[in-house]
Amino acid sequence: MKILIFGILNRFHQLTHESILLGTYSNKIKNRYFMKTYNLLLFCFFTFFLSCKDKVNDEKIVNNQKKDSLNIDVAEIKKIIQLQKNANYIDYRPDNPYLPTEKDLLILIPFVEQELKKAGYKTLPSNQFESRIKNLVKDNKTKNYNSFTTIFLNKLDRTDKTLNEFEFDLNNQFAVKKYNFMTPMLFLEDVIKIKKDNSYSISVPHYIIARNKYLFNDSKSDLDWLLVNDQDFLKSLVNSLGYDKEPRINKLLLEDYYKMLSTSKPSKKEKIGAFFFTIDLNNNFCIRQGLIDYVKNNTTVNDNRLLYALDDYSYALYGDNLNKIYGSDDPAKMFNDVDKAHIVAVIASIEVPAIVKYKSENPELWNNVVSALYNLLVAHPEIKDIIIKNNYFGIKNMKQVLEDTIDEIDVDKIKRGEDF
Repeated sequence: MKILIFGILNRFHQLTHESILLGTYSNKIKNRYFMKTYNLLLFCFFTFFLSCKDKVNDEKIVNNQKKDSLNIDVAEIKKIIQLQKNANYIDYRPDNPYLPTEKDLLILIPFVEQELKKAGYKTLPSNQFESRIKNLVKDNKTKNYNSFTTIFLNKLDRTDKTLNEFEFDLNNQFAVKKYNFMTPMLFLEDVIKIKKDNSYSISVPHYIIARNKYLFNDSKSDLDWLLVNDQDFLKSLVNSLGYDKEPRINKLLLEDYYKMLSTSKPSKKEKIGAFFFTIDLNNNFCIRQGLIDYVKNNTTVNDNRLLYALDDYSYALYGDNLNKIYGSDDPAKMFNDVDKAHIVAVIASIEVPAIVKYKSENPELWNNVVSALYNLLVAHPEIKDIIIKNNYFGIKNMKQVLEDTIDEIDVDKIKRGEDF
């Protein structure tokens, strides 16, 4: 600033000296020269003044943004925090509960968005984010709003007459548009801590960051963290939404539920099949191929637990009075004849080759006399025609598996002296 002022004064001194040299010229010329000089000096000082003024304003804006980039109304936040303390949550059910609404979610969004950015979350373009959400949600219901989409994680909540979707204990997820991240409902009190002097600090649970960085930034390190610290959420991705693309999550779900079902009294390990085969909201038959691939790739000479559990499930397709085991998910009632034959074919395409490969090496473990397909074809010969009619359901080895099993049945008939 001093240099600029010195330059202007120096130029004024030069112009004054020049004006003395003009003494031999007419007053008209001198007046015109002095007017140009005056205008030049005025322009320089005015420009200098504006530059200093803009710099001060810029610094003020930056400071304001650093101090309160979210423009938080602390009084309003306090009011909502107090209201939310009377909301339903798990076992706490007050007589006149506060019912959270869309507003409770919208006021939460800027806090989550800011903390995700701080944690290095990379926001996907909207078309990519929407594609990821579409691939994530296969089996359950969504509800679209202008600013977000509700993803219902409760499989029982599939009708239009749903519970309040914004309740804090429903575990619904919300895909936030424009900012392109996903969050559950959170109590504001868990996100913003306000002190007595109205200063505050903001933080979100780490699982929010880890979930988004895994699902939308493909962060394997965050998946590592989730597999240890957020297992229920990962299992719900498969069980509730049909997300079966990650083998490590598939292993978590299948191993956890197999252990639980096989140790129950009585054992209900066959119910594991309900995770593999289901009916979606549009009454379409669905196979979770990622889970099928996991069983195929992890069945060994010393481990046939999941495969044998699926064997038992295939028998349940043609069973009676299974309500005590399956309830409303009774596979004998849930699936039509084509779906049942398809399930049998999928399981057989893994089991029959595995028997050939492993039974002679470990007959004590592989102790079923014949495959489930063998027994089911004997009891329900129509299965063969359905499989053939549907072009073996597109399963590469199914034609060979079916022919080999039929040949085995025929050979056994000959041994017994039966006609075929």
